[in-house]
Amino acid sequence: MSRSIDVALFREKLVALTVLFKQEKFQECRAQCEVLAKQFPNEPNTANLLGATYAALGQMDQAIASYKKALQSWPDFAEVHSNLGDALLGLGKTGEAAASYQKAIDLKPELVVAQTNLGAALIQLGNPEAAVPRLEKALEIKPDLAEAHNNLGMALNDLGRPEEAISSLTKALQINPDFAEAHSSLGATFKSLGQPDEAIASYSRALKINPALARAHRFLSTVKTYQHDDPQLRQMLQLLQRETLSKEDRTDLNFALAKAHEDTGDYDHAFSFLEEGNRLRREELNYDISSTRALFARIKETFSDITPILREPEKSDSNNRHQPVFVLGMPRSGTSLVEQVLASHSQVHGAGELVLMGQSVNAVDWASRKLSTDQLRFVRESYLSGLEKLGRPEFYVVDKMPVNFWWIGFIIAALPGASIIHVKRDARATCWSNYKQYFSGRGNGYAYDLQHVTEYFKMYVDLMRFWHELFPGQIIDLDYESLTENQEEETRRLLGRIGLEWEDQCLAFHKTERAVQTASALQVRRKMYQDSSREWRKYEKHLESMVEALRGL
Repeated sequence: MSRSIDVALFREKLVALTVLFKQEKFQECRAQCEVLAKQFPNEPNTANLLGATYAALGQMDQAIASYKKALQSWPDFAEVHSNLGDALLGLGKTGEAAASYQKAIDLKPELVVAQTNLGAALIQLGNPEAAVPRLEKALEIKPDLAEAHNNLGMALNDLGRPEEAISSLTKALQINPDFAEAHSSLGATFKSLGQPDEAIASYSRALKINPALARAHRFLSTVKTYQHDDPQLRQMLQLLQRETLSKEDRTDLNFALAKAHEDTGDYDHAFSFLEEGNRLRREELNYDISSTRALFARIKETFSDITPILREPEKSDSNNRHQPVFVLGMPRSGTSLVEQVLASHSQVHGAGELVLMGQSVNAVDWASRKLSTDQLRFVRESYLSGLEKLGRPEFYVVDKMPVNFWWIGFIIAALPGASIIHVKRDARATCWSNYKQYFSGRGNGYAYDLQHVTEYFKMYVDLMRFWHELFPGQIIDLDYESLTENQEEETRRLLGRIGLEWEDQCLAFHKTERAVQTASALQVRRKMYQDSSREWRKYEKHLESMVEALRGL
């Protein structure tokens, strides 16, 4: 057989297999693709189609292997790099997926699907700011791409721009009214605005279009109260039985079912589903607590040999447009509530969870050498510049990033005029709340294992003790339970410590209209709830090891 006949035969078979793929005859397509791949082992198009078929069947590991084989033959095959990104994203390997999308874009900037999906990956990585230009570029190339409008809406919502998010999501739904993911994204935006009824309606529309959209089930579970006979509960249980269900979808469904069974008072089954959801999430994130131990040790080492620079930091510039107020502590300790109380004041803007301090600190290579005046000045200027970009008229800006407790030494040294509010909550309540929470992005990896969450809590307590000893009187401790039980007294004390005059609306914080992107988006719009720190007792028999490990804290 001549080379020309070989090529003609290959093309004919490839076209036929592509038709099978488009007809969603994936089993048949896979079988024939595997045969063709053996006949033409170095043909990248076959390997690419085989990879797509594996992916359609939920066999992501095989899909990745096939895409990589295609790239061995044709390293500059942009579409394969993009497809590889999709498969990696499906396995929760978001960083690797983003790198694959970027490679595809480097090779073919006009590849709109890669631009769109890179935006999605960056959102999942907790970097919506970087996602926005990618998605805007995608829409320059293809203005009517509903997926890009949806992803842009998600990014804008994460950035605290809900009105713009709604506009983008509305465009996505105008293009494709049956776009289930866009309805779900719209639900998330309504939730951030404290509109649970609208959120429920949007999530429900998403699930009516696509009952298998596991993420929408999980999202809906965060705003809905279930009854025993709720058809959605049965729907989720049936969906969980599908053999082809991805690990990510299984995770979403287990968290949703845990919440549903908690609502019905079936705490044993709720805990069982939660355990499985956390197990799957642990596998996805592959968190190593030793890295956190090492980080906390480096922080303490850096500040243990304190220099005159840190004892006598640069004085604040009185001409600053903004005064930062850091609200920090363990995640799920009540930081969102405290921010909402402060943001109710006319002179305060609640900026949400800003990544500015972590970015500023890590930009100066602090762990490799002694801190210098220049490094601290960079941290200061970088952070204040970030606040300036928010474009807010208020003098006081609340940065409610809980993990800023890592950086307290840097905050005090670089921003001596800043207020630092450390929110403390009952150890058992805090650890349990972390364990039962599905956190977006890849942060908070400790939260999905009861042993890890208790160890992390102990490290947090130790680091806070270190900061208090190093900077006595410069950190404002606020007890969450005291705030819920003595709201006015604690609020007056807090405002006074910051330097704010009393305003009655701070007691009506739940009426303040602002977007909240955290898991507490709805809770902060309710009046003070005094029993939340006792919720863990419903699961007490399952938490004996955790309770024992936290004794005395």
